[in-house]
Amino acid sequence: MKLFNKIALLGVIVLLFTSITASAQCKKYTKKNCLPALTPYLHNGQLTSAYMMPGDSADVVMTFNAGKEYRLLICSQDMIGKVQFKVLDKKKKVIYESDPKEANPAWDFKMTNTQQFTIQIYVPARVNAKHKTSMMPEGCVALLVGFKD
Repeated sequence: MKLFNKIALLGVIVLLFTSITASAQCKKYTKKNCLPALTPYLHNGQLTSAYMMPGDSADVVMTFNAGKEYRLLICSQDMIGKVQFKVLDKKKKVIYESDPKEANPAWDFKMTNTQQFTIQIYVPARVNAKHKTSMMPEGCVALLVGFKD
């Protein structure tokens, strides 16, 4: 039984280390490849990023303040395809939807009232993959917010 506990503990340590390393690599990718696309907007200081696969989606709720200009940017690695996003208000009405043909889509807007939006990020499922394999590509997806005063 002691050997089983040691093996289980080792497995947990390996999984934890792998997850921390993957997260760090995604943040490094975001800083190097995505942050420059926010210019001339100032980054809000939050790095919202994760590894995603085709078919995955995520919702992020954010507050945007009155009187500021913003840029929402989705930046992703090429291997997972063109990631898309929608912005919904509190009543779930679609305020903005990115162009499915656009890589690393962005939306520039100005807020007249402070509001909370839900940003729905989704990676389109692969329909006609060139290589038939059971492995799905996984890539870093980042949601960046920049602002102007």
